[in-house]
Amino acid sequence: MARRLIRTLATALALLAAPVAGAQEKAETFYKGKTINIMVGFGPGGGYDLYARLLARYMGKYIPGNPDVVVQNMVGAGGVRAANHVYAAAAKDGTYIAAVNQGTPMFQLLGGKGAQYDPAKFQWLGSMAHSNNTVYIWSASGVTSLEAATKREVTLAGSGVVSDANIYPAILNALVGTKFKIINGYQGTNESNLALERGEVEGRGGGAYSSLVSTKPDWLQNKKIAIICQIGFEKEPELPDVPLLVDVVQGEEAKQIATLVTLPTAIGYNHWVAPEVPADRVVLLRKAYESALKDPELIAEAQKQKLEIRPKSGEELADMVSKAAAIPKPILDKTAQILGW
Repeated sequence: MARRLIRTLATALALLAAPVAGAQEKAETFYKGKTINIMVGFGPGGGYDLYARLLARYMGKYIPGNPDVVVQNMVGAGGVRAANHVYAAAAKDGTYIAAVNQGTPMFQLLGGKGAQYDPAKFQWLGSMAHSNNTVYIWSASGVTSLEAATKREVTLAGSGVVSDANIYPAILNALVGTKFKIINGYQGTNESNLALERGEVEGRGGGAYSSLVSTKPDWLQNKKIAIICQIGFEKEPELPDVPLLVDVVQGEEAKQIATLVTLPTAIGYNHWVAPEVPADRVVLLRKAYESALKDPELIAEAQKQKLEIRPKSGEELADMVSKAAAIPKPILDKTAQILGW
C-alpha cells in the first residue's frame, strides 16, 4: 500500500512538472538562430542609445542559443513611438525589447495623447542605471541659477511632450516661475547638445547627469554649462550645491507634483517586453539581463565609457509604476494640464 501510494504521488508530481519542463525547454531552444531587437526611442549618441548598445554586446551570450542582439533607433514623440511599436506592433515572442523614455509610464498615467500601451502590463526586465536629470544652461548666456531664469526668457531644446527635456522646464515654469521657452524639433540628446554648441538654443531641460559625464566631460571640466537644477530624490554626490526640484517648490500640491515627475528618474535606463511574451521567455530574459550587468567585461567597458551601472530589478520597476498610479487623480490631472498632455 505504501509503495503504491509513493508511486502514485511520484506519477502525479511528474505530470505536474512536465508542462514546466516543457516550457523551459521551449524557452531554451527558441532563441537559437534568432535576433533580438532593442528598440531605442531616441537617436544615436544619447544615454538610452549608449546603454542599449552596451547591453546588446553582452546579453546574448547569457541566452541559450546565443542569439544576435541588435539596436534599432526609432525616434519620435519623445519615445512614445518606440513604446507603441514594441507594445502593439512588434512580434510578441520575446525578440523585441523596449529601451524608451523613463517617463513613458507617467505619460500614459497622465492621459498623454498617442500612448497605445498600459505600463501596468509591461513585463520589466530591469534597468541598467538611474541618474538624476539636470537642467543646464550654456554659461556664456549669463543664466547660472534658477533665480536668473525667472528674470528673462531662456530658450531650451525640446524633443516632444513626453521628453524629459520638455517636462522639467514646463514644471519649473508653472511651479517656480522660470521663463523657459522650449524649442521643439530636436531628436534626442546628441542633436540637442549640438544645437546648444551652435548657439541655436541656450540650454536643455532634461539631460541625465550620467550622460553628461560620459558624452560631454569637457563641458563639466571647463564649466561650459551651468547646471541650475537636478531632478531626483537625492542629490548626485558631484552636485552638492545644485538644488533638487522637490526642494525648490512650495506648498503641498506642488510637492506632490514634483514628486510625481521625479519618480521616472528612479526608473532610469529601463528595458521591458510586451505583455504577451510567454512567461518562460521573460524569466530567461530577466536572468540573462541580470547576468549581463554582472559581467566583468561589461562593467569594465561601462567604466571606460563613464557609464554608471546601478541596476534595478524588473520587480522593483513594477512596484514604482504601481505607486505612481496610486497618486490622487486631481494631482494627476493638474500635472497633465501643466505639461499640456
